[in-house]
Amino acid sequence: MSVDGHWENIAAGITDRQVLALEQAAIRIPSTTFEEGPIADHFASYMKAVGLEVEMMDVTHPAKPGKRTRQPIGGLRGSGGGPTLMLNGHMDPGVEMSGWSVDPYGAKFDDGWVWGMGAHDDKGGVVAAICALEAIVKAGVRLRGDVLVCPVVAHKLGGWGTRALLKHGVRADMAINMEHSALTIANVCVGIVMVRIRTRSPELFFRYSAEAKAAYQNPIEQLCRIVDRIGPSLDPIPRGGWLRFTPHPELPGFPTHTFDTIHKEHYYQPNATGMSSREAEMIFQIRTVPGQTLESVRADVHLLLEEIKKKSPTLDYEVTVPAPGSEEGWCQDPMETPREHPLVAALAEGHRRAAGAEPHIGGWGRLGNVGDGNILGAAGIPSVQYGAGDIRIYKEWPTPDERVKLSDLVMAARAIAYATCRLCG
Repeated sequence: MSVDGHWENIAAGITDRQVLALEQAAIRIPSTTFEEGPIADHFASYMKAVGLEVEMMDVTHPAKPGKRTRQPIGGLRGSGGGPTLMLNGHMDPGVEMSGWSVDPYGAKFDDGWVWGMGAHDDKGGVVAAICALEAIVKAGVRLRGDVLVCPVVAHKLGGWGTRALLKHGVRADMAINMEHSALTIANVCVGIVMVRIRTRSPELFFRYSAEAKAAYQNPIEQLCRIVDRIGPSLDPIPRGGWLRFTPHPELPGFPTHTFDTIHKEHYYQPNATGMSSREAEMIFQIRTVPGQTLESVRADVHLLLEEIKKKSPTLDYEVTVPAPGSEEGWCQDPMETPREHPLVAALAEGHRRAAGAEPHIGGWGRLGNVGDGNILGAAGIPSVQYGAGDIRIYKEWPTPDERVKLSDLVMAARAIAYATCRLCG
């Protein structure tokens, strides 16, 4: 099927009114991570009414076996002979920050902007995907390939919903992850690795010998030496420094890192971690670039610590990469799909048709964020991340007063509709 003969009808079928109605309905349904059931039901009912086949899938919490939620899988079955495309977006919004000037669940629409929790992260992306499929169906277009619309749960638990999809056996030949990207086509994204370092020392009381003092280095001070050697959070790690990598032209400023937690117990206070008072622990994250792997980061961390130990022999450490608990969550490979891939080309042309402008292709729009597209890419499904919403309009992210332009949601839906027809037609 040539999309050109149907494009005007498809594009006309994606209206401001249609997109706004579904977006506002989605924002008005609170859907904190692992409490997405009501919004999952709403999207499922909407997709069924559009004419999609819908399966509801239960998902169990990774750390709480008794806690469950659900996510719908919408399917538009093709006539056969075409590839399967997945449209993926998450239903759980970010952290509800203080300082909202409007009701975060009120779905205010004013001067072209829709306000609310998840307006573009990522309810808006899910809405754009569903509206794109609705327009294709209403235009009477019959595709050869199948299309899967997957509003997933628990993105904020490291993409647990998408990981559950894959474990459930859901597969596709390619995927568009509807993350906010300022309507840029993110064919390349950073990865993330969490690192835990635990230091320890002998007990040392006020009355100590010279021999005991010489063998002692406070575990907090050991961590401080490591922090000082790694450098300030969010600073780009220089090439030739402690990490081995090849800079990526689309990811300037990466790799980088952030120190997340430091803990130490004291015997006079209640114990919160199970560590002894002789230990201290630090967790930090590294945002990686294509070419870096979990194994290469692990080796680099070990080399760094051994270099520090040569100058400070009392350093006594244990390192775990990835940090315990992050193995199936916040441990994600960098993602890159070649510019010449049909997925990128189809979405680029869809953006031209929808926006009347050339698309930006590369990592710029994602600003060092990971998305479920990273998980899909690691599973062998070529992916890009594309959606409305630009976090550069805020002073920081996460933020109160999350908002998105309705016109950008409509553009995203139209671009997705064109790419879907071109890829699966």
